[in-house]
Amino acid sequence: MKLKPIRMILFSTLFLLGCGTISRGCAKYFGYDEVCVDGVKYIQFTSGASVKYNPDGSIATCR
Repeated sequence: MKLKPIRMILFSTLFLLGCGTISRGCAKYFGYDEVCVDGVKYIQFTSGASVKYNPDGSIATCR
C-alpha cells in the first residue's frame, strides 16, 4: 500500500515535466506555436514565449 502514494507523486512529477513539450516541438518544426493561457494568446518559440500583439498594439486575447 505504501507504493501507491509514491506512484502518484512520480506520475504527477512526470506529467508536469512534460508540460509545454508539444508546443516546443511544434515551434521547432514550424518556427513558432500559438498557446492560449488565461485568455491571453502567447507565441511559443523553442527558446521561450512572448505575448502576441494585434496589429493595433493591443494584446491578443483568446477563449
